[in-house]
Parts: sequence; structure tokens; C-alpha cells
Amino acid sequence: MYKSGKFGFTLAEVLITLGIIGVVAAMTIPTLIANINGNRYRAQFKKSISTISQAAKMNKANYGWDFADVNRPCSDTDYQTHTSDNIMSVCAIFNSNLSSKNGFYRESVLKNRYNYEFKGDTVGVTKDSGGGNYTVYMMSDGSMVGFRSYSFSGGCTLPIGSTLNEKINSMQNCTGFIDVNGVSLPNEEVKCSTGTTSTNFNAHCIVKTKDIKDVYPVVFHDSIVEPMTNASRYVFQTAK
Repeated sequence: MYKSGKFGFTLAEVLITLGIIGVVAAMTIPTLIANINGNRYRAQFKKSISTISQAAKMNKANYGWDFADVNRPCSDTDYQTHTSDNIMSVCAIFNSNLSSKNGFYRESVLKNRYNYEFKGDTVGVTKDSGGGNYTVYMMSDGSMVGFRSYSFSGGCTLPIGSTLNEKINSMQNCTGFIDVNGVSLPNEEVKCSTGTTSTNFNAHCIVKTKDIKDVYPVVFHDSIVEPMTNASRYVFQTAK
């Protein structure tokens, strides 16, 4: 009489299978997480741009001036008291029109406490403007906007008939950054995955979703804020 045998996996086969699954997971999960974060950062960047631009437009509607009319920089001694009805500064626009908390950081604080790296014109802010101080606003949605504190001593406007690409290098005192992740890591500026990161918007640049970071250089002018580099512009333009 034929007696059927019992079939199953040996311990070695199970261990080999688990090992293969582990290797595949180790290879794919980091990329999956990077893609999820990249899509989240992309959407938040577009939202932050809209929020700040809306604040400038509200200031123009309510007080009759915007970034083009700024005539006073922010100061660590009184920037929190700036309001749009008595002082024409970037801090006044934000104090009067953004739901946010503000802070005045030295470069060393951002670098040593929050792991930012400042090398030359990194995060879209000229090294020589602001004396190493940043005025930072933490917005209600968790994102952050910052700029050299003693920048914006004159109006920031784009002349009629000019393009931002043509004038970007002459608008260094109108620049700053948006960190869509607040002070949380990675605190890294977005760079091109393919091409060279540049303030020339026409320079070839592709940012893969897995390479999208949380810090974006921006330029303020008139009643809007715009991406300052080809990398940050690519992320903005590919946001849904």
C-alpha cells in the first residue's frame, strides 16, 4: 500500500528565504521612505510659497505696500514690534500677516544646534549680508522661512519687462530660504540630481523624488516669493 510522504521546508530553506526578503527590504525600504518624504516636501514647499506670497498680497491690500517698498531691515532689538502700520520691513509684513512664531538666530546657532551648513551662498542667502544673523519665522503648518536679518534695507522689486532669471544676481539682498520641515533634520538644501545647481533657471536640472530635501532658496520681490535656484524651481514646478 502506497503511503504518501509529508513535504515541507527545511530550516535552511526558511532561513535562506528570510535572508533574501531581508536583503530586498534593506534595498527598497530606504528608497521608498525617501520617495514618500520627497513628495511630502514638494507639496509643503508649494504650500509655503503660497502662504508667504498671500501674506505679502494681504499687506499690499491692507497697508498699501509690499516687498518692493521695504526701507528698513529687521533688528534683533525690536523686530518683534515691527507692524505694517508703522514700519516698512519684511518683519512687519510677517508679524502683521502670518500666524507664526519668530526667532532671531545667529548662524552658529543654526549650524551647531540644528545642523545647518552655511558655505558661501548656501540656502540662497548671501554670506556678506546680515552679519551672521537670521530672522526666522516658524509658520503654523510647521514650515520655516528665514532670511539674513540686515538684508532688505531697500525695496525688492522686479522691474517691468525684466525676468527674474535676468535680475537674480542683483537681488541677493532680497533672498532667504524656506525649510518645509522646520528645524528637524535633514536641514539640507535641495540640489539637482542631474545637472548643476545654479541661479540660472535655464541651466539643465532634474531633481529625482528620492533626492528632494527640505531646504529651498527663495527670493522675495513685490508681492510674491519665488524659488531662487533651478533645483528649487524644478521642485516647485513639478508639485501637484
